Amino acid sequence: MKKIEQAGTLDEVMLEEIREYKETLTCPSCKVKRKDAVLTKCFHVFCWDCLRTRYETRQRKCPKCNAAFGANDYHRLYLGS
Repeated sequence: MKKIEQAGTLDEVMLEEIREYKETLTCPSCKVKRKDAVLTKCFHVFCWDCLRTRYETRQRKCPKCNAAFGANDYHRLYLGS
């Protein structure tokens, strides 16, 4: 209810919530692609391309917490039905 009072209309509230959900699902490293891979060492989630690129360029540390990872420590993540 607070959001509705502050935003003014229900449409504005819905648009803001959609923006927040999209931000939650977007890779924090490249800020473009959807999250679809997980680091099993720390369970941080990024897009597959960012993790693969980091591995291939020998930057094998989590962009968020700096935990080292190897070839078997990042996996595809499937969200949805």
